[in-house]
Amino acid sequence: MDDEIHTVDCRWLLALYAIIPISIAAVALDLFWLDGRLLQEYLPSDPNRWAFWTVVFGLPHIIASTLTMADREYLGYYRRRLGIPLLVFTAITTAGFLGPQPISYNLLFVFLAFYTIYHVLAQQLGLTLMMMAVPPTRTFRAWKWLAIFAGFAIYVTVYGQGRFGHVEIGSLPLFDVVSYTAGALVALMTVMAINLTKHSRYAIGKWYLWGNVAMLMSAFLINEIGYTVFVVMIPRIIHDLTAFSVYITHDRNRNKAGPKNLVYRLTHLLPLPAYLVLPLASIAIAYPLTTNQHHTAIGIAVLTVSFLHYYFEGFIWRGNTPHKQHLGFRR
Repeated sequence: MDDEIHTVDCRWLLALYAIIPISIAAVALDLFWLDGRLLQEYLPSDPNRWAFWTVVFGLPHIIASTLTMADREYLGYYRRRLGIPLLVFTAITTAGFLGPQPISYNLLFVFLAFYTIYHVLAQQLGLTLMMMAVPPTRTFRAWKWLAIFAGFAIYVTVYGQGRFGHVEIGSLPLFDVVSYTAGALVALMTVMAINLTKHSRYAIGKWYLWGNVAMLMSAFLINEIGYTVFVVMIPRIIHDLTAFSVYITHDRNRNKAGPKNLVYRLTHLLPLPAYLVLPLASIAIAYPLTTNQHHTAIGIAVLTVSFLHYYFEGFIWRGNTPHKQHLGFRR
């Protein structure tokens, strides 16, 4: 039996942030050499308009996370913590879809926006702490919440124009207020990061912290000049590929002595390496759901599973959980 324990290479997770300078270079190329033709003729406002994007990004990593639960031992361990949240999220999503419109769906949008940003940044900043090998101080917690509110403000400016574009605060359009707030928060978190990096025990922790600062700073600046497709792409690529790296590594360790997870029991006779099974299974399940979200029942189901994913990702990789026992990182 192979006793090797697979680990996630932190250098690979840091390398994912290369999407930031690549995106900035693409924007600069279009602005200064192509006179904006990429933006005007080829680039959509949202990468979800690309068919290949919806196949790989977004829902697949959520399905992959959920599939790690398809394990009898895991379900027995977590079931008491999942039942009530599942009912609550189903009620919230159903109310958003079927309640009085447009207020119900607008409230659902705000909940989705904040919870999505919280989930994405909690993952990335949690990994930052791990790579720095330091405990979460008050300063770090304050910095984390600055990042979350900055990300939320940017998200609202990207996706909320159709819902709140006509709203004003005093004599100022709401979107101007949100944009100014996002800029101020990004500036403040950048200044605070200078002090935080001094306490990191490992160089890669410093680089990863600044990678997250760069992610939010670039999202804000690129959004201000109108290239929203990159604003969506940058965090999505980093977050989803980071998540898949963690899930695949966990599954390889959990099932290396024999398939315990249902997905691997069903596919163990196929000539596929373990690192392909989870992505392919996730895409196969996610694609028909993604392409049919216009049906109310499927839309409710997809959003409910997404919220549940945000919830249980907050604890399954911490402490002495079954998931954490089969995951390691290499700095």
